[in-house]
Amino acid sequence: MSEISINVSDNTPLQTVYDFEAQLTADPRVDSVRFVTKDEALVAFKSDPQNSILSQQIDGNPLDAKLDVRVKNLTDVASIDAMARKWTGVDPTDPTNYQGDFVNRMLDLSEWLALAGVGLLIVLCVVSVVIVMNTIRTAVYHRRKEIEVMKLVGATEWFVRGPFVIEGIMTGVIAAAIALALLVIAYEPAVQQFKSDVGFIPLSYDPSFISSLARDLLVAGALLGALGSYIGVRRYVRI
Repeated sequence: MSEISINVSDNTPLQTVYDFEAQLTADPRVDSVRFVTKDEALVAFKSDPQNSILSQQIDGNPLDAKLDVRVKNLTDVASIDAMARKWTGVDPTDPTNYQGDFVNRMLDLSEWLALAGVGLLIVLCVVSVVIVMNTIRTAVYHRRKEIEVMKLVGATEWFVRGPFVIEGIMTGVIAAAIALALLVIAYEPAVQQFKSDVGFIPLSYDPSFISSLARDLLVAGALLGALGSYIGVRRYVRI
């Protein structure tokens, strides 16, 4: 989701603004629309610590009223901007805060990041499995005499293999919990920093994201741990 601000010309009748607001609200590409008056825009400008020095030098209220439009998809912002620029009530000197080149670069970057993320995820999964596999193989080697005795007295393959698989699962869960703890610590500061650096793309701290990610991360850790331990132990405990 992204946000675009449409600046309203000072001589635009309020009814014209309300009609355009209703038109935007009914647009399926739009999530929400909020009308900000000139006074509200000035209060918000002065309340921003980054504008503390500049706000002291303002005489009167040079800011435009505006329509803050939250667009569902970043790819639709350009079409909303084009529609806004054709509106009769828009400020012709400064129609919107839309930065087309920036958005195009962000879309290209997001595609590359998605591909890089998939590649990195595959590499990390393979590395995780290999680490668990080697860890379990080392544990099996150190307990080889006990395993031999268990097999001689009739222990089944899964009876011998089970504890090592459980150990691999625990290793994966512990590693996932550590990664999750680091994410919980860094998530909110990272969102705040991104919001201050790139205000055009509104982000918010969402605790529900952490909850859903925690479930997926712990399950993935357990599965990778089980897979690595199964591969690592099957050769040495085969009857």
